[in-house]
Amino acid sequence: MKKGFVTALIGTMVLSLAACGKTADTGASVPAATEAAPTAAAETEEKPEATEGATEDKEPEIEEDVIDKPDFTGIYSEPVSGRCSIEIVHTGGDEHKINVRWSGSAYESSNWEITATYYVSTGLLEYTGAKYYVRTYTDEEHYTDDVKYTDGSGEFWFEEDGSLGWRSANSDIDGITGETFFERLPVNADDPSGLGMANPWTDVDSADAAAEGAGVGYFMVPANKESYNDHQVYISGFRYMEHLAEANGSIGSAELTIRKGLKQDSEDVSGDYTEYAHSWSFENEDGFVINCFGNEEGKAMKTIWLSDNFSYSINVCGQGDESDTFGLSEDTLKLLIADTQ
Repeated sequence: MKKGFVTALIGTMVLSLAACGKTADTGASVPAATEAAPTAAAETEEKPEATEGATEDKEPEIEEDVIDKPDFTGIYSEPVSGRCSIEIVHTGGDEHKINVRWSGSAYESSNWEITATYYVSTGLLEYTGAKYYVRTYTDEEHYTDDVKYTDGSGEFWFEEDGSLGWRSANSDIDGITGETFFERLPVNADDPSGLGMANPWTDVDSADAAAEGAGVGYFMVPANKESYNDHQVYISGFRYMEHLAEANGSIGSAELTIRKGLKQDSEDVSGDYTEYAHSWSFENEDGFVINCFGNEEGKAMKTIWLSDNFSYSINVCGQGDESDTFGLSEDTLKLLIADTQ
């Protein structure tokens, strides 16, 4: 649902003051026989006393229309994953510059460069001609950009709770399906531009450090080996935010993200709001219900489950032509889940 917050303050005041009309008739010549009987026309009418303001016609006083437009300027982040940041700068009038960066891994990110216009009639920040590209790093200083399109379109808006909504008309290419929501981050006081982003994530060098920082007790993830149904797993990094620990890496050529969070915060800690074509469930050996989602049945791209007081998730994202179809089988998931605690 699109929701726009536009407050129109329109004031109109019309003052219409009618001036008093004035006329004076002169008397005609009177015959001697009737001289003693003056007519009313022979007398000059007494002018009424002028009333203040009544002798001038005033132009209607009309206040200019005032439109209270929402302020989109700021930094926004996807609230659960924290992997996507949006920077919006008001450049004048109704125009805005928008830069979006969605981190897929330590070596790759999806990026959008957008010029958008705010429309009072719809309450939307709408754009066309957006550029979308995938940036891949070969090292810290060198990278290549693979441009996917330069004619993208879509829209942003504010929800009632203040969150920023985003809808892309090119979801078949960029993967931004349905409606995705972001929260405005507090301004970094050390940044005089007012656009500094307070990153909710902290990078660490181990699963134990991620668990301690998140406050989730312990965090165990699959080991780097080839025994997951012939899939090579490689864990390359860890990070945490309050009540949520994360491990990043790869399984085969696909990106792999594993999370553990407190169940009372959310039963789905994946940070993935994609609308998948299929969903199904199965029970693992411990009797936990494992919920799977993917675009091909039996190939899970998103997997979530609950265990005691914690919520878990495993997400995979294939590369290239497999980005919308790659998924994990039930047998592979059982092996990964057994090594995730």
